[in-house]
Amino acid sequence: MQTLRKILPAAVSLLLAAGMAAASELLHDKEIIFPEITAVAIGALVAPKQSWNTSRLRLLLTITAAAVTGVGLVLFVPIPLVFKLPLAIICAVAWVTVSKTEFLPAISACVLPVLLGTRSPVYIGSVAVMTSLILLAQYILERNGFREKNTFTPTEPEKKLLTLRMKQIAAASVICILPTLSREIFFIAPPLIVAFFEMSKPGSKLLERMPQVLMLIAAAAVSGVAFRFVLTEKLGLPLTVSAILSCAVILAAVCKIKLYFPPCGAIATLPLIIPEEALLKFPFEISAGALVFTAAAFALSKEHIIIVKVKKILRPQN
Repeated sequence: MQTLRKILPAAVSLLLAAGMAAASELLHDKEIIFPEITAVAIGALVAPKQSWNTSRLRLLLTITAAAVTGVGLVLFVPIPLVFKLPLAIICAVAWVTVSKTEFLPAISACVLPVLLGTRSPVYIGSVAVMTSLILLAQYILERNGFREKNTFTPTEPEKKLLTLRMKQIAAASVICILPTLSREIFFIAPPLIVAFFEMSKPGSKLLERMPQVLMLIAAAAVSGVAFRFVLTEKLGLPLTVSAILSCAVILAAVCKIKLYFPPCGAIATLPLIIPEEALLKFPFEISAGALVFTAAAFALSKEHIIIVKVKKILRPQN
């Protein structure tokens, strides 16, 4: 029974990812593939306890609202990407705050269409449908004793939280400037922005396991690219096969080291939708971006200590 409790959620997650990729191939529409779904599956199904403080309804509404906002920004806000991207982050964080949750993957749902220029309502539909399927699977697993039930406590938007989120938005926006201007967007892939917010929030233990976090991110990028490049682009196998194998690798990795870090799931799935010419540089850009965002998260979490030390250094000597 204990083994089944571990295997079944991962198997369901893999099945949903495979179904998403298969639907994309059958309908010849890559907008159906929403990379963050693998992240949601890790946090809502594979992790022994849900990774975010949110209810099912609020999770669904928040991520769908973020997706609608992202596509809306592409369609109706004709400003340069360097300004539109911070606006997308602000809007996504606003949805998370208004929903009184900590469901940070909503940031990726909003930022991804802005980065890729997604204009199709199919993307919004995929986000809503795939998220609903994951939450339905979570409900069924909980009812049958295969998962611990989640208890939601609303996160009130207090001054301390709002101040932190403003600092997070400012830091992420500054990091995004150069990659946006140079159009090397995978340095700032949406799952990396989510990872930054996760690592820099109060009480996060991710920075204590920084080497493993960075290893998971790199492994996810390499596996996603390797399977698509070799199996799909070179051998001509269906993209669904690449999706199954890349997701299986990252699910096995998070379970093996017991670090249920949702953004790595999205990174493993993202290579399924990027241009073929970007595949080989994708792992390098992801890894470099992860280092920058991790350093920023560390600096933000140690902000008070750093400020005190800087003041001490700059203080005039008597």
